[in-house]
Amino acid sequence: MTADEYRTALQSILQAHAQPALDRLHAIKRSLPEQARQLMVGIHPGQSEEGFFAVMVHLDGPDLYVLNKAIAPHRSLFEVRCMDGQMQPNVPVFDPHEPAFSVNDVIVDTCMEWVESLWQRLGGVGLPAVVFGEEDYGTIESKSLLP
Repeated sequence: MTADEYRTALQSILQAHAQPALDRLHAIKRSLPEQARQLMVGIHPGQSEEGFFAVMVHLDGPDLYVLNKAIAPHRSLFEVRCMDGQMQPNVPVFDPHEPAFSVNDVIVDTCMEWVESLWQRLGGVGLPAVVFGEEDYGTIESKSLLP
């Protein structure tokens, strides 16, 4: 599988999960603590580049534990897990020694675009917001999202 083929497959999978992620963002918007100063959407790829990753919402401000606990039920916008020997959702899996491209860079870049499209539909949350790739993965370090 090439990087472009993987990107296309991942875009399709993310699009199929867009509405539940948007519903979670709406719930976060309704339950934002007053002390929150910034919302960050982190794309957290697995270190082994097998195709595992999570897209999580993080709040910034005083007492991070309390802030993030307020949105805990809605923080995970998308997560790839192995359950009963199956990938859930069914994303392509890689042998980390095989692909001729950085799987994690493609994951982060593709997820950033997905988050941006969700954010446009959401209309922001009234706080400064950013989407970023963990561990410097992706071709762009971070992108600001409209408040």
